[in-house]
Amino acid sequence: MMGALPAADWAEVLRWLAWLALATVLARPLALRLMPGEGGWIAGKLLGWLVVGWVPWLLASFQILPFGAAAATGLLALALLALRLGLRPFDWRGFLALEAAFAVLFWLGLAVRLNNAGLSGLEKFTDMAFLAAAMRAEAMPPQDAWFAGHPVNYYYVGQAMAAAWAKLAGVGAAHGYQLAMATLFALTALGAGLLTARLAAPWGRRMQAVLGGTAGLLAVYGGNGHSVLYQLVRGWMPTTKDSFYYPDSTRFIGFDPEGPDKAFTEFTSYAYTVGDMHAHVLATPLFLLAAVLVLSILRRGLAGALPGPVQAAGFGWMLGVAFTVNSWDLAILGLMALVALAVLLARPSPLPFRIRADGLGGAAVIALAAAALAAAPFLAGFRPFAEGIAAAPARTPPWQLLVVWGHVLPALLLIPALALARAPAPPLLPITVMAAAGLLLVALPETLYLKDIYGADFARANTMFKLAFRAQTLLVAAGLAVLAPVLARRGGWTLAGLAALAPLVATLAYLPHVQAPLSTIRSLDGLAFLGNERALIEAADRLPLAPGEALVEASSDAFTGGARVSAMTGQPAVIGWTGHEWLWRGAAGPALARAADVDLFYTTADPAARCRIAARYGIRYVILGREERARYPELDEAGLRALGAEVHASAGGSILRIPPGACPG
Repeated sequence: MMGALPAADWAEVLRWLAWLALATVLARPLALRLMPGEGGWIAGKLLGWLVVGWVPWLLASFQILPFGAAAATGLLALALLALRLGLRPFDWRGFLALEAAFAVLFWLGLAVRLNNAGLSGLEKFTDMAFLAAAMRAEAMPPQDAWFAGHPVNYYYVGQAMAAAWAKLAGVGAAHGYQLAMATLFALTALGAGLLTARLAAPWGRRMQAVLGGTAGLLAVYGGNGHSVLYQLVRGWMPTTKDSFYYPDSTRFIGFDPEGPDKAFTEFTSYAYTVGDMHAHVLATPLFLLAAVLVLSILRRGLAGALPGPVQAAGFGWMLGVAFTVNSWDLAILGLMALVALAVLLARPSPLPFRIRADGLGGAAVIALAAAALAAAPFLAGFRPFAEGIAAAPARTPPWQLLVVWGHVLPALLLIPALALARAPAPPLLPITVMAAAGLLLVALPETLYLKDIYGADFARANTMFKLAFRAQTLLVAAGLAVLAPVLARRGGWTLAGLAALAPLVATLAYLPHVQAPLSTIRSLDGLAFLGNERALIEAADRLPLAPGEALVEASSDAFTGGARVSAMTGQPAVIGWTGHEWLWRGAAGPALARAADVDLFYTTADPAARCRIAARYGIRYVILGREERARYPELDEAGLRALGAEVHASAGGSILRIPPGACPG
């Protein structure tokens, strides 16, 4: 079966795809100006997605327009830029080819997302809370659904950009989540393919098409070295697990065998399978587009042309937006740019060194200024919570690094082999820069890590996770691209190239674990997991909460079923997942105090104490559902009902309304 949707869902999909197609057309002139010759249609698709999502956020951040009313302003901005830059002759063939490829990838991505359509598990509650809160907001940042009375203090801009697309397409938050994840899946495949194809460009269109297509396939279905070795030669490995389970490839270091230093090595195909719309996933199209822009600047620089102000400002804008979506990408893209800058300064050039240094320095100043301007609205309302950089407390055993990264090593070794064989250096340098940046991302967690709230066992986990996620993309792209000059040399080089290609393609052994049949596409509904509480959550979604008012639901530990009302609706609750708010607020005290107050609110027999808590947080509605009854065996239902009238009752529970003045502050 090819999958099917109800008529109403089909209408939402078609509106979504139509707006994306229009954004692509309008963004293509700017993409060609930023990256001449670097794949205008695909770059236009990536850029259109980003600009149309970002402009409404920007306007709402400055309170120029309400967020919902600004939904179409990104398209307007692209249209004005297209008119200013000049409309190019329309390439119908290229446009239709791109849209056909995107539609296929979108449909495949939708199958992956709807294979386990429920918006629960792992970080989905977090991501839905940000998305739903953004859709409710008029100004940015949105109110924190899990910390009523305060704005979100985390990297929420990616979810807000997805919310802008949902607003534009007239789609609710729950359906918007599914459509955005399918879009990100397709954009990741296209972006990875574009990066690899452009690296392989000097060796012909056919090589570009084959290697780029392979890169796109590996980005959404391929694993890492572990996913191959632990399936094919498991009996030879020191594993402690009985069978291969696909998350094992991301939870290997410190987990198998068990050890005191645990780290994560995630990659894009795993991310789409689990379906979290988290920061690193949302930032992937931006990261890939920025990497292609770095490549364009590098290639022009090697030819003796300095980056123009538009390129510099465009890269700076991407840096600034990257910080607001996924702060790690600011450092990663900055590292890539520094490596490229070092190459341009070190290589011989028709331009004198001083002119090169001045030109590149000027471009860097423009980029940094643009980055600061793009990030400023976010930084104005954000309080950093990281605790600084420290020396890594442990290092990964070399054999485990080889297991995780072994699939790319044979291909990467061909780069120095080509250099020793005196292959022309300029075409190889962009591949070398991408490979060097990827290897640095692998090496960094072995020496440094960013301190957060996690204990010694997981000290490096988040640092390695975020850096390895990007390293996998860069190293696979570089590893595939270097095969172009190798295969072009023929003879024994062809055998070496095919031998290096084999472990890369072998990572498709991961495909049976992460692909989904198209027959899973039956509905965009992601709320079926709520069961009989669904009517309760849908009623809570319609509650008319005024500024300063909140609802209260059961306090909850992370990755449990608690905080589901605020997560699915974006309505502000007193507290959601306590551990997450501890991280986002940079201190345990405020989150733990709220959790203790909520526990007391539901269980105390003292009406005055309950009223003081209600007044403290502006509680207007009380949730009495499955989670509340399970968490609080001593729940004082009579005392709660004495506060106010029942405004909703269903099989899943009740909602009580505390009237104004019932609990004066």
